[in-house]
Amino acid sequence: MKVREIRQNEVIVFELSGRLTEGREMDELADRVNKLIDEGLKKLVFDLNKVYWIDSSGLGLLIRAYTRIQKVEGELKLARVTHSVESLLHMTKLSTVFGVYETVEEAVASF
Repeated sequence: MKVREIRQNEVIVFELSGRLTEGREMDELADRVNKLIDEGLKKLVFDLNKVYWIDSSGLGLLIRAYTRIQKVEGELKLARVTHSVESLLHMTKLSTVFGVYETVEEAVASF
């Protein structure tokens, strides 16, 4: 998995590509998200356009990030979700938890 962090004013967009699965890269992403929230981040977008697979560890990362940012009265949004990831979100009913947007711009504007 590759991660690109983009700051758009008060919003951090994580552009992810590859597989969101258990491993060093995912641990580093989780650490980075936690650090940003500790520093006061309240607006986060995961751009999933280039993510072709998420396993249970990847779903766990999204859920933990969502829960953590909710505790500081922040929000986490998903953008450009691929068909395979969207199917998984619907199957697990997580599509009702996360705000899912067609574009990164729509997700950022929704804050």
